[in-house]
Amino acid sequence: MIRLACYLTLAITGTTPRAINKASACLLLAMALSITNAQAELIWHWQDPFSPQEKTRLKHWVSKTAAAVEQTVAPYPFDVHVYFHRMAGKGEPVPWANTRRRPNQAIHFHVDPSYSLQQFLKDWTAPHELSHLLIPYVGQDYSWFAEGFASYLQYRVMHTLGVLTPEQVSQKTHAKISQAQDNYIYHKIPFHYAAQILRESKQYPVYYWGGAAFFQSLDARLQREQSSLVAVLKDYLACCRLQAKNLSNLVATLDRLAPAQVFAPALQAATTEAGFPLWE
Repeated sequence: MIRLACYLTLAITGTTPRAINKASACLLLAMALSITNAQAELIWHWQDPFSPQEKTRLKHWVSKTAAAVEQTVAPYPFDVHVYFHRMAGKGEPVPWANTRRRPNQAIHFHVDPSYSLQQFLKDWTAPHELSHLLIPYVGQDYSWFAEGFASYLQYRVMHTLGVLTPEQVSQKTHAKISQAQDNYIYHKIPFHYAAQILRESKQYPVYYWGGAAFFQSLDARLQREQSSLVAVLKDYLACCRLQAKNLSNLVATLDRLAPAQVFAPALQAATTEAGFPLWE
């Protein structure tokens, strides 16, 4: 049925290059859906000693958050390896975490297991890191793109988890981006180049949420086209996540799946137009 819909789309819209690209993307999605219905699994790795109770709590936290990411966007087309390290005495449940993409899609969580399950669920780190895995590694020079992507999605995942209301998602996102814009001082150079300075000088809030402003603007433009960032990502995860290996491939694929070409022009603007990313 999905393939039939793709061919009907092509027949109705004609044979313009964009119509052909849309139909091709549709067929890729249909093929991916027909190949497998397998569910991704979480593979647990314990790098330090944890009690049975601690293991249960930590697995529940990450399992629930991963399910929220998949419910918010789409299922992962691969297993996710989860590594736990002990890091107590830092005053928060998850003092540090990072993703690794080789040899598997993996996240390393450095945690203080003395915190309650609810305290872990209210922490933004797992929604952020698990969101990273929805797109491939885009390279260090464009790490602002990856961090902005995960930052923009993290509060939406926390809404799915039930720890934030839609109003709180909007308020927190707006407040973070506004604060980043207020603290941004590199108005004469494109954000892409300013981001490298921000990262090196450890101005992480401006670095992360400047990138999030980029995605907020993209989402607003897609919504004007009767779509959304999440809607495009759903198709991308279903058809193409395992094929796109770099940023240029990722952006081209997202534009092919979107109702209008918005990703490549936005990225071009971030590398050529001076100032903080425009957002709405």
